[in-house]
Amino acid sequence: TAMPSLDNAPGSLALALSLGFGAGLGLGTSLQLRSSRTNPSFAAWSALSGALGGLLWQVLLCCCTSKKEHDDRDHMSRIWQYMLLRGQHGHQDVEALHVHEASAADDDDSRNTVPARPVHYVLRRNADPRIDQAMYVRYDPAACLKTGAIFVVIPGGNYDESDIYSDEGQSVAQWLLELGITAVVLQYRCVSKGHYWPAQYQDWQECARQVKAQAASWGCDASRVGIIGFSAGGHLASYAALTASTELRPDVQVLVYPAIDTRTPHEGDAIDPWYADRGYPPKEASSHLLVTAAAPPAFLAGISSDEYCPASENTDVYAQELTKHGVPFEYALHTEEEHAHGCGVQDWWSKPCEDWLRKLGWAAQPEEALLRPSGELELQPETAAEEAAKEEVAEEEEEQDAVATKKKKKRAKKKKQTLPESTA
Repeated sequence: TAMPSLDNAPGSLALALSLGFGAGLGLGTSLQLRSSRTNPSFAAWSALSGALGGLLWQVLLCCCTSKKEHDDRDHMSRIWQYMLLRGQHGHQDVEALHVHEASAADDDDSRNTVPARPVHYVLRRNADPRIDQAMYVRYDPAACLKTGAIFVVIPGGNYDESDIYSDEGQSVAQWLLELGITAVVLQYRCVSKGHYWPAQYQDWQECARQVKAQAASWGCDASRVGIIGFSAGGHLASYAALTASTELRPDVQVLVYPAIDTRTPHEGDAIDPWYADRGYPPKEASSHLLVTAAAPPAFLAGISSDEYCPASENTDVYAQELTKHGVPFEYALHTEEEHAHGCGVQDWWSKPCEDWLRKLGWAAQPEEALLRPSGELELQPETAAEEAAKEEVAEEEEEQDAVATKKKKKRAKKKKQTLPESTA
């Protein structure tokens, strides 16, 4: 997490005191880290002094800031919390803690490799985080698997909530990493917090611009940026794939139990349809009404028993429009009731999607194929060569037999011709 900006900090005296106190705290903490193992009492006194230091910090703020500057105390308090956390833990200690937790949680050596840490980005750097909480998180695959492709992941939530760390966010990113694909999970602004449509689409646009601009520095290909969305995120993903400008338009689209028709569900009361006068996308933003021949290739996944986004009203309709306009796509329809809306990554759609992505050259080959010994890969060509050699030997033997038979017949004929003369 980036350190908060000091641009709006209180007066210079408070700032000087904060820097001096921070330096002292850092020195004391470094001594604590070295001495806590051998001298527990010293560690206890250090912790107590840290708490007293925090109290002193608040007193100094009250004494040294003017009435006009009191509004910025919350900002400086956040800086204090940041400095305290950094002083107590430090990057190396936290990483060691993560390694220890991973080892204790799972003894399987194949899952004991610490991956690259996700990288967090604020979508608009100058925005007030109390109002605009849009952000995205980048997840990088292992270098040995990396294909250079990128997917922007759009979680669902009826446009009322957006959670990076849900089953439709971070879990999807971790699945993409196994395929060698870099994942960017977007947290967009929500209608429930006063951000009416098209705020969500504008968040995706800004995210797409930044992803395209930074792709090369991430070791990725800016010409291979796809989008995957779930539920309401599926509507946003399809809308982006169909209406974005050429430079931002996704190269492929993956829609999992998406909301295509903004008035779905037409039957039942599992959830209310979207109405524009409540801040949701209007009827004209229904994705099936926007399909053209320029739409990118698609992978669709629908659930026939879905009460929130029925396949018959959404993925089926979208598939019909893609067919009508000649857009290539694949469709996985789940007809059983074991998985419901919001199920996230499941084999019934993720496995065929993996095959589809490999056909496009976006996903890495299966791990078992990469780890297979080279001798096994050459087994079939070697066997074919041996069979060809055997056939050639057999043909030569047949020819030799034929020649030998011919010679025998010739000698027998000669012998028969000479018999009368000898008898005479």
